[in-house]
Amino acid sequence: MALKTFNFDGDAYIEGEDTRAEIGAIISKISGNGFFGTISQVGSTNTFTVKSGSTIFIGGLCVRVLSDESFDLTSNKYIVVETTFSTASGAYACVLKSVNVITAGKVGTVNKQVIIYEKGVGVANEGSGLVDLLGKSMRATRFFNGSSYMDEGQSISFPNLLANNYQLGILFFSHYTVGTGADNWGWAAYPVLVKQIELMSGQGHAVPIPVTGTTKTAYKYVYIGLERISGNAQNVQTLDGINFRSYCLREFWGVG
Repeated sequence: MALKTFNFDGDAYIEGEDTRAEIGAIISKISGNGFFGTISQVGSTNTFTVKSGSTIFIGGLCVRVLSDESFDLTSNKYIVVETTFSTASGAYACVLKSVNVITAGKVGTVNKQVIIYEKGVGVANEGSGLVDLLGKSMRATRFFNGSSYMDEGQSISFPNLLANNYQLGILFFSHYTVGTGADNWGWAAYPVLVKQIELMSGQGHAVPIPVTGTTKTAYKYVYIGLERISGNAQNVQTLDGINFRSYCLREFWGVG
């Protein structure tokens, strides 16, 4: 079984290029556990595979899976990391195995067996809060996809950005041919921090939009809140020879 174990506590050895050990130190605080990787079901069978490249934090230990390991959970309930400890050398060794009953107790400073997967439940992960946070840091959700002048009385609504842990809102505008529809050119983006929206919720933003082929700038004046963006009558005016109807809101995204 291809596992590599190293200890990230104290002055023990850590591979210089492996920063996941540092992440493990953050989430486990010596006593906790965390799983970073993939455990996939093989078709519709009761066989589950712990994929190569997965990293598991067991208290102060970091265990890296170097090759795919598959387990039949027809009769067993759990996939666990089982640890042994040599008092003489102070060394730990770990293996993956499937069991139906967990063996309690500690070896050295870590639990003898730690669950990483439970049949019918999924991955068991005390570090899931950080895993979720890492996932959210990379997410981008499009809440609006259409075309709107954002005239007085026009608005778009979306889930509360702050409550759903988004960090940034981005409005995308494009050119609009009056009488025909939105064009896929002349794009302009306007990002705004969710924290700023929270502090100044519902206040007006003058969003600049460069007018293609000129040195002029159009704008859209919108009121941005945590759950709603509303328009203004200025957004359909003609000013300095520029028809503001030539631009429309196309998309709104929540990021992070």
